[in-house]
Amino acid sequence: MRHQSLYRAMLACFAPLAFAGTVHAAPLDDLRAEIAAQKARLEKLEELLTATAATTSAATKKAEEANKKADEASKTAQAAATPANSSGLSMPAGLTIYGIADAGVEVADYGQGSKTRVQSGLGSASRLGFKGARDFGDDLTAYFQLEAGVSFDNGQNTGHSSNVSNPGQGNASSASVNSTGVAIFSRNTFIGLNSKKFGDLRFGRDYAPIYSITSISDPFTIGGATAFRLWSSAAASRFDNGIFYASPTLAGFKANLAYSAGMENNSRADVGVTGGAPANSNTGPQDEGKGYSASLTYANGPLFVGAGYLSYLKMGSVSAPATENARRAAWNLAATYDLKFAKLYAQFLHGEDTQEGATTYKSLDRNVWWLGAAVPFMERHTVRAVYAHLDDRLSTNRDSDHIGAGYEFALDKQTDLYAYYATVTNKNGGQNSLCAGGTCQGYDKDSGLPANFSPKSLMLGARYRF
Repeated sequence: MRHQSLYRAMLACFAPLAFAGTVHAAPLDDLRAEIAAQKARLEKLEELLTATAATTSAATKKAEEANKKADEASKTAQAAATPANSSGLSMPAGLTIYGIADAGVEVADYGQGSKTRVQSGLGSASRLGFKGARDFGDDLTAYFQLEAGVSFDNGQNTGHSSNVSNPGQGNASSASVNSTGVAIFSRNTFIGLNSKKFGDLRFGRDYAPIYSITSISDPFTIGGATAFRLWSSAAASRFDNGIFYASPTLAGFKANLAYSAGMENNSRADVGVTGGAPANSNTGPQDEGKGYSASLTYANGPLFVGAGYLSYLKMGSVSAPATENARRAAWNLAATYDLKFAKLYAQFLHGEDTQEGATTYKSLDRNVWWLGAAVPFMERHTVRAVYAHLDDRLSTNRDSDHIGAGYEFALDKQTDLYAYYATVTNKNGGQNSLCAGGTCQGYDKDSGLPANFSPKSLMLGARYRF
């Protein structure tokens, strides 16, 4: 009985604890279950957010692409609506179109009375050119140039002399070279390779080095009131069928060399031939036009000096008793000095024509020199002047004096208006003429200029460079 009472007392004491343990165990299990459920929901939410972000990114990318296409379409539409004269030409990479558009009015007297005529190229020879270049890296560039003389007064192409005086040959047909006019690209036409380390090598038709330093030392750059006509009577400006090399510049020095194969004919006959069959000069005597030219220049700051040499066999000049073509040889010295407020120019040329076996061995022996200046002022204005003298060293003593002056007004960097005046005084029966502008359109002794006459020319025009 006592034992049962004790048992009941102990049970009364510990029963609440056992009940409490049972009560606490149930909520703990529920809490764990709730945490697991929340974790599962969070994982599902994270998966949903990831999928939503991917969808949003794809939509954003599509929207950006659509906006880009819309912008490009808008730019294309704006370009189509823009006037053609408001933007430059869209050219392939490496290709350039350039030129000079020059025309005006000349009032002149070449011994047939005063005449007024519309002329192209009075200030500078009008031209249209194409240049292309491709860079191959490793200091090597390939390039080409095609340059045509253009006559703005009548739309024709213009001829420019060289050591090969008659480039026309063959019959005029759709598949042959035109013999009724001059070459289309009658100025400079060549292809070449350039390296800053090894120099420049080109093939084709280009300026003879002796001419290049002459152009630099002329205050009119062989245009306007230039004295070039006196100079050209004893030298030559271009080489056909030529190889041209220009060295890199070293300490201000630069060398230029040129060789011309002449007419490249197969004839071996030298005697009794005066140029071959009509309109087909390449049946003429061997080595016609063949020759070479060279120059050495130095440029440092305001100073430029140069020396040049030329030797070639003239065309159509062999007739018995002569045994070879007449050979023209010339050398020159050129210089410029820029004083900032004025630029000074000087040129000296000596030229001779000799021919083995001819009755008269030396048919030309003359010196030509000039002094000139260009004075810019008030930003847009430039005054130019030149005085030249031709000293005929033969017994004929047909000397000539040239005076040229000009004024230029720049409308902008590319366009100017000009007025030039030039005159030549001839002595002892001389028939030397002046050069009417860049294409030398003044009449000379072969086109009606009287002996001892002093031609005069006033040139008014406009020039646009592009």
